[in-house]
Amino acid sequence: MIRMTSSHSANHGRWAPASTEPEHLLAQIDASAVGAGVTLAVELGPKNSVGARYFRCFLDGGFGRSPEPLLLGMQNSGPFPGFNWVEVLYYRDELSHPDPAGDGNGSVVYAQITEGIELRVFEQLARLVPAGGHLMAEYESPARRMTARALVVGVPPAATPLGAVLRAVGCGVALRDWYIPEGGREGPRKLQGFRALDAKHERTRAAETVAALERYLSEVRDIEWDIQARCRALAMVAIEELRPVISG
Repeated sequence: MIRMTSSHSANHGRWAPASTEPEHLLAQIDASAVGAGVTLAVELGPKNSVGARYFRCFLDGGFGRSPEPLLLGMQNSGPFPGFNWVEVLYYRDELSHPDPAGDGNGSVVYAQITEGIELRVFEQLARLVPAGGHLMAEYESPARRMTARALVVGVPPAATPLGAVLRAVGCGVALRDWYIPEGGREGPRKLQGFRALDAKHERTRAAETVAALERYLSEVRDIEWDIQARCRALAMVAIEELRPVISG
């Protein structure tokens, strides 16, 4: 499992701006706008043992580029739909920047990443995923605490905050939870969100998702109130948006 440790963030010898490889797919989202006056700065890293490319994204805004990355990920391309994917290995929901009142003494302040910026960042990542491909994102970081808590108590992935993000960017026609509580794991806990192969695939999976969400809403569970309030609302929104898909 890869964590966004200081060694990953500071090892500039292995990272280079995506602009140095303009032919690479990730270069397409470098410098893309993700907020008012805020853009992504993408760096490419090494490949792993199967050829997937590590990358990291910084935010560049009014205070300059963030000192630490917003996220660390991997991207893979291949001849078949399932070989084309993006995985977010670590995500932050707050970033530091120099304190404008610090008089150059090295002090920093922290800014929360808004839901709007988060959504636009994931929209950019989803641009790299073709039909039949998938976008995966971990839910072990502090930023994903609500999703982790919800999944543990049996909330359907589509009704979690992270599931809602994946669905909103077009990579949630089906969602798979990569966590086996009996003891087996494959990397960090993560949600795998698929982009539909075609309209028929989208309708079929939408019907399955709605059925799962309706079962969840009909059940009486002893779930902490903050999870209940957030996830039931997300479930109702998802059902409302998916019903027109099922009817075609």
